[in-house]
Amino acid sequence: MLNRSRSMSHEELVAANAALQAQVEYLAKEVAKLTKQKMSMLQDSEDEEEASSSNTMRARAHEKSHSDFKVDTPTFKGKNDPDEFLEWLETVERVFDFKEVSDDKKVKIVALKFRKYASTWWLTPAPNGIEVRSLSLTHGKR
Repeated sequence: MLNRSRSMSHEELVAANAALQAQVEYLAKEVAKLTKQKMSMLQDSEDEEEASSSNTMRARAHEKSHSDFKVDTPTFKGKNDPDEFLEWLETVERVFDFKEVSDDKKVKIVALKFRKYASTWWLTPAPNGIEVRSLSLTHGKR
């Protein structure tokens, strides 16, 4: 390569040097653009993480406010007193509202809280062949 540069004229060396200089400037601009894009992506990622972290902290605070004290669904033994049942059902609905229980879980939770006669009633098919377990718990009164 040394031999080749000796055979190049001064004008050719200046032109080659200018071409190399132009390539270096072009590459420097491209590196600057890529660096700017990368920094922007990192900033967006940090913003997303910060937002996610903030949402997580809010959710934990919400959970903590609910977990500061224990609210449990009461059991029901099943008696022939409809007023007692309605009072129990209202209490259960308030607990469900407080705990924000989804509708698809309500029947399962209620069934777990039946004791004695109520549990036997729940597990026994009705005379008309309808299984009580297959019914859904509707919210509100008709």
